[in-house]
Amino acid sequence: MFRVMFRCDLRDWSTLIFTFIFPMALLLILVFSMKGAVPGLDLTSQISANVIAFGAAYVGIFAGATHLATWRENGMLRVLRNFPLSSNVIILSQAFVGVVFLLAQGLVLTIMGVVLGMVLKPTALLGLLPLVFGYLFFFFLGVIIALLVPSMAGVSMLANIIILPLGFAGGAMMPVEMLPSWMQTIAPYTPIYHMREALSMMLIGSGTWPHAWLGLVYLAIGCIPLGLISVYGLRWK
Repeated sequence: MFRVMFRCDLRDWSTLIFTFIFPMALLLILVFSMKGAVPGLDLTSQISANVIAFGAAYVGIFAGATHLATWRENGMLRVLRNFPLSSNVIILSQAFVGVVFLLAQGLVLTIMGVVLGMVLKPTALLGLLPLVFGYLFFFFLGVIIALLVPSMAGVSMLANIIILPLGFAGGAMMPVEMLPSWMQTIAPYTPIYHMREALSMMLIGSGTWPHAWLGLVYLAIGCIPLGLISVYGLRWK
């Protein structure tokens, strides 16, 4: 299953665009439009870390949502029922494929960030933890969306409705301090906020370690109910 899904994703132009082209373009736009927003302060490192976190969340929710919706529309789910495959195998195989693409995406964006001026800390490799946990959090959320929404168009629309406001409220598009006061109040309750907090501390040394570990715990605990709902929901389907 892993080999089949990996091969299919490599041949899917939309997967490659949303995994690589979209976050790369977002990084360039944000860096060149905001790096001089605060005189005397280089925001490149923080912007790069934010985009890497948001890219993981974006890829995660669409990997979980669109694949399942596509399989339902093209009849692949009916084909899979003829094989001795459990819902655990189907979901986890796609999740593992997504993690491979996530690591490739993170590497590409990190290299771009360094070229643009991001300064890495010795703890940068620990940044894999919030990326993977954050990816799985949104991947399972995407699977749940695909189980609830009957059409591919509806799945894509709902996924965007969820991920884009969360990215904005979580501080991925602009610093939390620049958001409206009501949005600053809800920001600490959003998953992307915790992804950013953990990744920024580990990748570029921005923030505090207590906030970074709190973010990891938030994401890890959140993956448990979402993962269980995904597996049992697909089994019921």
